[in-house]
Amino acid sequence: MSDYRELSIPVSVVGPGSQPDSEDGMVLDYMPMPNDMSVFHAPVIMDDSLHNYPQAEKVIEEVIVSLKNVAETGEQVLLDLGSLTRENLDFINRFFGEGEVCIICNPRSDEYRIQETVLAGVWRIAGRHAGQPFQAIEIGWVPEIVSKYTFEDAESSISLPDTLPEGIINAPSLLAELNEKSKEYSLGDAAHVVNLTLLPQSPEDLEFLVSALGEGPVVFLSRGYGSCRVTSTRLKNVWWVQYFNSEDKLILNTLEVIDVPIVTQASLDDIEDGYDRIVEMLESVRVTQ
Repeated sequence: MSDYRELSIPVSVVGPGSQPDSEDGMVLDYMPMPNDMSVFHAPVIMDDSLHNYPQAEKVIEEVIVSLKNVAETGEQVLLDLGSLTRENLDFINRFFGEGEVCIICNPRSDEYRIQETVLAGVWRIAGRHAGQPFQAIEIGWVPEIVSKYTFEDAESSISLPDTLPEGIINAPSLLAELNEKSKEYSLGDAAHVVNLTLLPQSPEDLEFLVSALGEGPVVFLSRGYGSCRVTSTRLKNVWWVQYFNSEDKLILNTLEVIDVPIVTQASLDDIEDGYDRIVEMLESVRVTQ
């Protein structure tokens, strides 16, 4: 069990399996879809003066510059927060608040928890890299940890067993299709989507696909008036994408062949809007000085 006591980040993961077993650790297993709904969190109203946190002020100014640069060049920016004091980290967390998306990312021996801030395209990251605590803010479409390492150890194809379970209807043909599209996929290609909601499926089909594709190292949870769970699989560039309504009923169940599903990414408009918003946010906390 990993010790996250020194990692200061408000990650909004709820539901069975998502909470610490004790105050010393976090469960690293993948969660079932949460039963509790969570909605957009507005930034916490700051009741403290920014001039008391010079390290935090510098980081905020760097984020402003980075948002503008990312909007213009498309190149992501990672800001290491490892040297910040606990007080400055706490101020950063309060200032940026929590958005609707959280990510669990466990590539190989590393462990990361990533929380979208109230600014889409600005991500708070905490975890362990090469066994050492890691704290950062990343500005970009999706954290590079996700886009770079999700399928680092994935399989290029998944073989069918010699004997199929009873009740299978179309899972073998779907798996063959996913194998083919996975091999053909190149970065930048449009997503190939298999809509399981519209296909005739037996319970055995779905059970077979879940078992065959397995779970990769990354899961996204997005919450608003409904929920979306996006989970990587063991097959390269293949993701489960599931949408739930406000009553937690599955309303759309798809498999997507793509590097990272579009639904999980911030857009250029998000980045540009984030720049305008953070300037206003900074001025609001400077007024209290």
